[in-house]
Amino acid sequence: MNFFYRTLAAAASRGEVVPGEEITINVDLILAHDGSASKILAAWPDGGKVWEPGRVVITLDHALPAPAVASRQLHRELLEFARRQGIGLFYRGEGVLHQVVAERFTPRPGTIIAGADGHVATAGALGALAFSLAPEELVPVLLSGKLSLKVPGVVVVNLEGALGPAVTPRDLGLALLSRLGNGPLKGKALLLQGEGVWRLSLAGRMSVCNLIGEMGGVTGLVVPPGETPAPAAFSIDLATLEPLVACPPAPTNVHPVREVAGIPLTQVLVGGCGSGRLEDMEALVAGLAGRPVHPEVNLLVVPASRAVLDGMEERGLGWALREQGAIILPPGCGPCPGQHAGLLAPGDRALAATVRNTPGRMGAAAAEIYLASPLTAGRAAAAGAVVAG
Repeated sequence: MNFFYRTLAAAASRGEVVPGEEITINVDLILAHDGSASKILAAWPDGGKVWEPGRVVITLDHALPAPAVASRQLHRELLEFARRQGIGLFYRGEGVLHQVVAERFTPRPGTIIAGADGHVATAGALGALAFSLAPEELVPVLLSGKLSLKVPGVVVVNLEGALGPAVTPRDLGLALLSRLGNGPLKGKALLLQGEGVWRLSLAGRMSVCNLIGEMGGVTGLVVPPGETPAPAAFSIDLATLEPLVACPPAPTNVHPVREVAGIPLTQVLVGGCGSGRLEDMEALVAGLAGRPVHPEVNLLVVPASRAVLDGMEERGLGWALREQGAIILPPGCGPCPGQHAGLLAPGDRALAATVRNTPGRMGAAAAEIYLASPLTAGRAAAAGAVVAG
């Protein structure tokens, strides 16, 4: 068995597992946030007790500061729930859930994670097996510490070589999305292996794993070094990649940036769980190349965590971005989930280094959203249009 199946077998206290069989596994860490908490609270049974409060992490990251009275009421209800249940790992203002998990807990390879969010596989960058659940599905996991699932098949991809100077890990993520996002990964787990993946920084690996949910995968991870390589479905030479963009109306509609160059924009967004790490901010600044933000563009920047924001200030990136016309928002999700702070109106066209561009994702359904890397976003923010590298 490969690393993925051996980990599942150990978590199920079994000698082996095979694709398709039903198993129940022990969970090491359970994740929730204010974006899905209302459904968790609505489904919570009277008198129910959290299995082990010290293994539950809750963040306020989707709508903080609260943009509406209902949002603030939910925050208060969620805080009271955490107090009643003895959940001390409750973070508000620290940043987006997936970045907080990476910084505060640094999951080890083989850690089992379950969370009520579509992008928990970001932790796969650290070798964790992280499963996205609907809020109602997370309730029995919170009560028991166990997750029942059907063992998925796997798609193994070898990554070789190194990215070119104008290509970023986000472009690799979009390349994988283009190859796997229209069915090949549906219901399966993605395993990334090879020397190429270990040439990426942790931030870069997180950027790639962040898109696994958009590919249709149930989870995915970077295979830890030292593991015997598994038979691969295909290989990618990173040196052959070019800057990419996902065009409306879906993240799987991926094209080279050069094919859509010249499309005018009204808003550019970099940040959140998709591109809010320090490395991404450096790429954004590099893309701007000292130029001011175009007068017809809002450039919104959302650090993924307070630690990232601190690093930006220490390196002068925050000052540089503000001087060039960017608006820096509080650490968290920002406009990406469409709940506040930078929503789009009909007629807006945005380029975002985030996770999803389906109609209505960031506001009006009539607005257009393109997904690209922070470097491409910086170039576009200065030019007022999509620019080929």
